[in-house]
Amino acid sequence: MNLSEGRRKRSGEAVTGFIPGVVRRFLSGQLSVLLILLAVSLGTAAILLTPREEEPQIVVPLADVFVEFPGASAAEVEKLVATPLERLLWQIDGVEYVYSVSSRERAVVTVRFYVGEDRERSLIKLYNRIQSHIDEAPPGVTGWVVKPIEIDDVPIVTLTLYSKVCDDHVLRRIAEEVRARLDAVRNISNTRVVGGRPLEVRVEMSSEEASARGVTVLEVYQALCEADASLTAGGFSRNNRLFRVHSGPFIRSAEDVADLIVGVHDGRPVYVRDVA
Repeated sequence: MNLSEGRRKRSGEAVTGFIPGVVRRFLSGQLSVLLILLAVSLGTAAILLTPREEEPQIVVPLADVFVEFPGASAAEVEKLVATPLERLLWQIDGVEYVYSVSSRERAVVTVRFYVGEDRERSLIKLYNRIQSHIDEAPPGVTGWVVKPIEIDDVPIVTLTLYSKVCDDHVLRRIAEEVRARLDAVRNISNTRVVGGRPLEVRVEMSSEEASARGVTVLEVYQALCEADASLTAGGFSRNNRLFRVHSGPFIRSAEDVADLIVGVHDGRPVYVRDVA
């Protein structure tokens, strides 16, 4: 037997001797039982301690920027507001998508950050970017509103009210009452009423009557805005008592609208009912 054969024989004996020793220890000792108990304990702990959700929450910072541009067409809004604002918001770190919708007198620009970005920091960066460039807004833009959007802002329960007796206005009033009751329930995030007909008074101008009395639409609009207000005008003291003076009240009916004075023609007052 040469030297290489002797080394192979000794190494083979060592291998065949190690494996039977390990098997012998598991067969004759308690190691297998301990390993089984350890594995069961770790599995039980993993089941009990690992958080589980049916719909795991993900953080996707998202916000809509509403821009009002009175008098501008959809093409003008897109060219003067939406497109420059998109280029500006693309410069924010962490922004993944920017897209906009332009309509007459309004633009809505949606900014979406990457998944996992911190929501508060993303919104702060968005506010800072808009406020630091507010001086670059074109003349005529009246306001900027940033509304954050939650990824969970989806309706969970939708209630539909139907009646063969009540009209759409009465159904909306009932829906508003139901909404007030639902807002008192714990863990409700947001409720809103969709549809129905809210209470309003529509003023339809007569161009012939308005021209005959020298009244413009702007004068009627200003009269309605000034009348539909309630303010504290001041106060005065008398006999050690303080009296507060309030102007108002608000317009409450169509008759109140009809009785508003919008101008004077030939020395006679012109009411809304005369021109609308």
